[in-house]
Amino acid sequence: MLLPPAIGNPKDLNTSYTDFEHLLQDLSENRFSGYLRLNFWGYEGILVLDMGHMVQATSSEREVHLLGEQAILRILNKAREKDGIIEVNSLSNEVAIALGFALQALPTPNRTEYQNLSLSEVFQILEKDGMTGYVDLQFAGQRGIGTVFYLDGTPVEAVIRASSGKVASGLQVVEKFFEIAEFIRPHVQIFRATNPHSIHEEKAFIIPWAHQKYVQFWEKLLEYFNELFRERLKKDRFWQLFLKAIQDLVEDFSFLHPEKGQVHFQERHMKITGLVHHPTFLQAMVLAFRQVLRNFPARRIKKVDLNSLIDDIYQLTKQFEIPVYQFDPESFIFQVFEKVVE
Repeated sequence: MLLPPAIGNPKDLNTSYTDFEHLLQDLSENRFSGYLRLNFWGYEGILVLDMGHMVQATSSEREVHLLGEQAILRILNKAREKDGIIEVNSLSNEVAIALGFALQALPTPNRTEYQNLSLSEVFQILEKDGMTGYVDLQFAGQRGIGTVFYLDGTPVEAVIRASSGKVASGLQVVEKFFEIAEFIRPHVQIFRATNPHSIHEEKAFIIPWAHQKYVQFWEKLLEYFNELFRERLKKDRFWQLFLKAIQDLVEDFSFLHPEKGQVHFQERHMKITGLVHHPTFLQAMVLAFRQVLRNFPARRIKKVDLNSLIDDIYQLTKQFEIPVYQFDPESFIFQVFEKVVE
């Protein structure tokens, strides 16, 4: 696959002098559509953004290939190393979406209906099939290679690279493919995204510059549990026990490290200084709350009305406009209390 060239001049930055997360924040605030390509020797990461939101990513290093959320985490970690190159390539909104889906595409078997067909006939079949993905073309006689990106059966971008290295792009390139194919039939390989999807930022990550309400919600949630332990469990040690639990989890959850991590707790306060994988954060919080509960007799904890607890937390999510796909009170509470109420 040839990546779509940038609209205008691409920007090249060096990881030695660029804070990658600050770059993401700037692109988010400017509603950037396009992709970032991170290059080191033996490593390539591609992060696609649509209107400032991260929608898909891939990461390739030796034999390790990642897609989606894990690829973004690897890119963020890799971008902290020195002497890497960050390419910033602006695209139209439509092409950025198509590229995000193309990164998920897989090669299809050589189907018999494509045999002995002209290139225009192949494109007609893909249009009829509602193709999302891309088509790679290889022209014999050193005439170069090309890629056509499809979105719901419509070609939205095409790129051709001649054997000389010259690159051209735009939908007019599709016509050029037809012209070349009149003289020589290209080798065609089709890559389909069968169930294309985009990353949902609010569900996948806690982003400091975008999710302040979520951080405030967690501060209120911790305050609520502090009151719960004091009033219903007759103990006034919640914060002390919670902070001790966080310390015990640092080895398994590096984002909780008091100096190098991105999540910091002080009594009644929580601060996020860097992008954090949200499902992993929730996992750590469940374990921290469970550890706190171990300090209390099970008979006393069993007296806590979990349904009332869930209703109270639902009210907190409404207060801070937290959608249920970002935080589900029922799921969280039952995970925390499951060992106690068995």
